[in-house]
Amino acid sequence: MSLPNDSILVTPGSGATVATNTVSSKEYQTVMSADETGHILGSKDTYFYSISSQVHVAAANTIHWDFFNADATLLVRVVSIAQLPNITTAVTGIVFDWSLIRTTSVGTGGTAQTAWLSDLSQTALDADITCRSKPTGGAASGVTLRNYSISSEETNAATQMTHMMMLGGVADLVPQALRTPEGGAHGILLRQNQGIKCVQVTNSAAGNTGWLIGFTVE
Repeated sequence: MSLPNDSILVTPGSGATVATNTVSSKEYQTVMSADETGHILGSKDTYFYSISSQVHVAAANTIHWDFFNADATLLVRVVSIAQLPNITTAVTGIVFDWSLIRTTSVGTGGTAQTAWLSDLSQTALDADITCRSKPTGGAASGVTLRNYSISSEETNAATQMTHMMMLGGVADLVPQALRTPEGGAHGILLRQNQGIKCVQVTNSAAGNTGWLIGFTVE
């Protein structure tokens, strides 16, 4: 990630060099935009957790995944959570209720996930930032961020549309107000010992679902 490292007084004949571009024989100052945290747009390392399609569970209030920041100094900004219903597995589906909830403790058990990097030259993800699918303990509930419903019927038109919209980045569990097209998204901020989890509220094993979680670290 990059932060501005200097400030200058633009005085002819002195001070630091200011970049310019020539347009119609005139020089225009070249600028770089920063987000609300002071980082130059597009400079933050971006990571993704891709949670493979996994079966729904015949038990109410099942945690499908938790994501937790236990680092003492780093901040995590969750900028995208795409839920991807499996539309290839033939099932007689029903409408599932889901909740996205803040957590106050890290999950335990389950299957640890490995983040992939959007740029292989960027810094590897800190070991204190973790994600697991179907944790068996921990992940204590805090504030509920949102409740929503998705059908698990693979032939349902709404399910197919939801899947395609989320693959295209149109629909997202992170509210639009926390995302900006310029890339300076505020996101859902996870400070030290804060996390989020996704809970299947409905008691049914009909169908499968996967997720793609995008986040930055600073």
